[in-house]
Amino acid sequence: MVVIGAGLTGLVTARSLIDRGLRVTLLDEGADPGGRLATRRVDGAVLDHGAQFFTVRSDEFSGLVDGWRRAGAPISVWSHGFAQASDIRAGPSGVTDVGGDSHPRYTVDGGMRTLAGVLAAGLDVRTRRRVQAIWRTDAGWRVAVDGDGPDPVPPRGTGRGTLDASALLCTPPVPRTVELFARGATVLPDHTLTVLRAVTYDPCLALLAVVDRDPNLPAPGGVQFARGPVRWLADNARKLVSPVHAVTVHASAPWSRTAYDTDDAGIAGPLLAWLAPWLGDAQVTAWHVTRWRHSQPRDAVAQRAVHADVGGAPVVFAGDAFGHPRVEGAARSGLAAAAALLSVVD
Repeated sequence: MVVIGAGLTGLVTARSLIDRGLRVTLLDEGADPGGRLATRRVDGAVLDHGAQFFTVRSDEFSGLVDGWRRAGAPISVWSHGFAQASDIRAGPSGVTDVGGDSHPRYTVDGGMRTLAGVLAAGLDVRTRRRVQAIWRTDAGWRVAVDGDGPDPVPPRGTGRGTLDASALLCTPPVPRTVELFARGATVLPDHTLTVLRAVTYDPCLALLAVVDRDPNLPAPGGVQFARGPVRWLADNARKLVSPVHAVTVHASAPWSRTAYDTDDAGIAGPLLAWLAPWLGDAQVTAWHVTRWRHSQPRDAVAQRAVHADVGGAPVVFAGDAFGHPRVEGAARSGLAAAAALLSVVD
């Protein structure tokens, strides 16, 4: 069985399947597994630049998290809420609430990518493998894979650049998945294609800023904004990710959409200017910009996983656009995908 995408959904699915004795190969175009469980080093600092934390709202996900802890994931409670502010441009005086609620916000010591490493341990994860096309064969599915980036699609035959599978799970952003089947001239069922084509995403631009001292952000070191060009900022040292103070800034969807194709300096300039009043005496010593084109699904598919049959070959579609977004939604989609695949291979 082949799983395309080694983000959280793909990893959860693969672990569930191998626990049932199935052989699974995961393909991911990134340098490391994890998808938006993404952590980057910048000038001695360590910063989460994708998912920032997660909550546990269901018994199903609670059981998964307990298993991750037993497997060695260093999961900690960061807080029970964050400072709330009106608009980053109003400065710290715009903070309207520093209260919380009853739900813990969890982080992973050393960064979210640490969790991905725990989940990927022992799996056949092949990174830096960009899938180019998917098509139906007499035996099931054939996946065209390129290890060196988006070069022309390999020929529709056996040999180097292809991988065969009896069943398939697709977890990339949905528009990318639809493109892969189209490039392989594979016709999906009309109702499945209608569901997939309805999914759209908001982008997010992330600024990672290393600072020379504690910026003293409002407790617990994270701020959510109600409006304006930025929706989130957090000190990674306060969440036990970085050995030195370093701030992650997530731009809002409208601002990210407008500025997405601007060069890094053009993106960083205004974000650094808006951030400066929040840093006190701290000075930015290094920065980096990350682009997430498919950051947040706008309208999630009602089902946690969508199963289709194409001429007798099963394929399942899953990810954070199915059921509910964010970390818990992606993980529960992975469990649903595993159940769907087990129902057709058992």
